[in-house]
Amino acid sequence: MELMRSLDDCEAKLWNDYLNLAHALTQAASKTALSLEEAMPALASLREGIYENLNQTLHEYYAVRGLGWLLSARPEYQTLEWHWNPRATGTSLEPDIRGVTAAQVIVSAEVTTSPRPSGVIDSRMRATLTKLSQMAGAKYYFVTSPQMAQRANTKLAKAKYQIEVVDLSTFKQPL
Repeated sequence: MELMRSLDDCEAKLWNDYLNLAHALTQAASKTALSLEEAMPALASLREGIYENLNQTLHEYYAVRGLGWLLSARPEYQTLEWHWNPRATGTSLEPDIRGVTAAQVIVSAEVTTSPRPSGVIDSRMRATLTKLSQMAGAKYYFVTSPQMAQRANTKLAKAKYQIEVVDLSTFKQPL
């Protein structure tokens, strides 16, 4: 896990990631295909060039928003040292966000950017909530839509896990 510096530092990194993605899209969009045979390889190249970065940048963004929510809604967490897996590359034992003090885990949080709980997303949600339920500290599951929040709360009620679901689509970051 990486140390999360200030929210401003995290946002500056995200802005740079966005600019790089926007540049890649602009470059790809400037090429005109003259046939279907030219268009499909161009789409494949575009997908290869930005797909993973697009997903990971959105994950980072919502992790930063989640930290913003934690610091705003739970002022007692402002003194914690924050760590994260910005590119969702942590081990199965690590959350997306972790708040610690004196080597004691106080907060563990997971983030999902999927807007709808259907198909594979629904089964991933179950696995993620099970993983999170076994972690130390207060537990939070950050989602990006009311549909995801409702589905997560249903799963949590059935499993009886003590995890707070936070819908970041309704969170307005304080200035």
